Amino acid sequence: MKCSNNTPGQRTAWASWFIFVNGLFALLVGLRYLPWMNIPDSETATYVSILLPGQFALLAWLAGLPLVMIAMLLPARRVLSVLSVLYAGIGIAVLATDAVAYSLYRFHLSAFVLELALGGGTEIFSFSWQLWASAIGIFIGILVTEAVIAIALWRKRPRARWLGAAFTLMFALQLGAHGWHAWAEANYDSRITGITRHVPLYYAATAKRFMNEHGLVDPQKVRDNQAAQALGNVNHGGQLNYPTRPLQCKDPARKLSVLMIVVEGARWDMLDPRWMPNIYEFAQSNLIFEKHYSNGNATKPGIFTLFYSLPASYWDAFTAAKKPPVTISRMQELGYQTEILGSATLVSPAFDQNVFSSIPDLRLETPGQHSWDRDVRITDDWLAFTRSGLNPEQPFFGFLFYDTPHNHMVPDDYPVKFQPYWETVNKLELDQDFNPELIKNNYKSTLHYVDNQVGRVLDDLRSRHLLDSTIVLITGDHGQEFNEYGMNYWGHGSNFGQYQLRVPMVVHWPGKKAQRIDYRTENFDIAPTLMKGALGCSQTPAATYATGNGLFTPREREWSIAHSYMDYALLTRDLKVVTHASGNVDVVNRQLEAVKDYQLKPSVTLQVLEELSRFYQ
Repeated sequence: MKCSNNTPGQRTAWASWFIFVNGLFALLVGLRYLPWMNIPDSETATYVSILLPGQFALLAWLAGLPLVMIAMLLPARRVLSVLSVLYAGIGIAVLATDAVAYSLYRFHLSAFVLELALGGGTEIFSFSWQLWASAIGIFIGILVTEAVIAIALWRKRPRARWLGAAFTLMFALQLGAHGWHAWAEANYDSRITGITRHVPLYYAATAKRFMNEHGLVDPQKVRDNQAAQALGNVNHGGQLNYPTRPLQCKDPARKLSVLMIVVEGARWDMLDPRWMPNIYEFAQSNLIFEKHYSNGNATKPGIFTLFYSLPASYWDAFTAAKKPPVTISRMQELGYQTEILGSATLVSPAFDQNVFSSIPDLRLETPGQHSWDRDVRITDDWLAFTRSGLNPEQPFFGFLFYDTPHNHMVPDDYPVKFQPYWETVNKLELDQDFNPELIKNNYKSTLHYVDNQVGRVLDDLRSRHLLDSTIVLITGDHGQEFNEYGMNYWGHGSNFGQYQLRVPMVVHWPGKKAQRIDYRTENFDIAPTLMKGALGCSQTPAATYATGNGLFTPREREWSIAHSYMDYALLTRDLKVVTHASGNVDVVNRQLEAVKDYQLKPSVTLQVLEELSRFYQ
């Protein structure tokens, strides 16, 4: 392969075209994802034709950048060619493996899955010699194809000046696909939004809140103009198998109403008469689950898991299908009245498209300049509902989400401010040397403020004698941390320790005596508790629609799963296997200290992999 014109520029141009051609090779392999995409019309087909070439070209470039650097520095073309063929061949093989795994499990390969497999030992995946032979044969075929591409490019020498056009096309495809998805997501076009989760490493742009704020789209109007029932019945290529079999239910002897009260960021140790006096007093005569954990350290996974009792990795699939949780569907079948009131928006995260997708006339935004204004507003609206909007002949389902703790501030004229109180909260000042009691007092003050509003709701239920026929659950969507581990963690969404996951769970259940329950429970147990105990579905196994088994039965599993917005973790008694958005995996103990040598039970690994995939078809 000697050539008198072996300049760095020529080698760089060759490597660049080699990467682009591998983008086409990756696209051919990526066609294996098409059977799992629902493409009902030409518009969706056009979106896919823009999305796939742009994404696989970008993936090729993200993976291939080292080749460009090598080409600039390495004058030996033969060595460059061999390295490029091996490097690209491995990349294509990994993509092909992901495509096969996706066809089996309906989720993409990740460092998390590899860590589970390696941690579980050889008992997890064992392959026959025939399978190994086939895999080796395919890999050799990939290498031969790569070699042909490399030789052909050296001979043809495509012009470097055309690279600009190729880059322009790639970025235009990316911009078109992301812009289209953002518009579709804001306009509830699930034909488009349902496609993207099938594409590896594709994180589609969303801009609903931005479009709403700038008057480009009105989510409330768009949603109101669509038939909620039709949206709920959309079946995108049979992607979901939820529930895994038809529910076996009968009308309950007594239809109990259900009220869920969720306080933003409330953690378990705040259930104290000093900070939350009304909820504390209410708890003393009811059920207190002292070791309850959210399965999310942020609002999005916290609320999702509270209603679905499934890992939040299913978020995209349920959102695309606009499939409500079985609890809400069942209550609607039984004729429950619904009143959904969120102080925070229901648009971002898009709970309007999954959890509450079947609720008619859903209010997406609550008026009010500050979160405390909106907290008062949803309380007033709830009291108006019980006063004049409630049909006493029918049960109701209510949801109240209070948001004041999110910003750690109460109104200037609020009489209860625990001292010392941080008058001007600036979270940029939070570091290892910051006094946590300062911001923690603000947090306690906000909980006290919300507790007053919840007290109004509880007093109203008592005065109207509704507690005799209403299940009331009071909890937090996630916890809140104030550097308790000494690792400079503040707030939530950053780790999976108890301070960000453990929340209060107070349950009033007519006919059940006051009790403190000290075994571990979690959000995965909520749906089975309601379905079995209140909605007449006791004959249906909880595994049909949930990961948990119910609040009133000690958990049977040795593990759990928790999510953040981007990260997620396998939780065992002693370990946390944490996958970050970057793809890195950390294994830590209860104190979040790194663990080097560990062994997962193969049975646990297999159960986790099954749980992450069994609700897909």
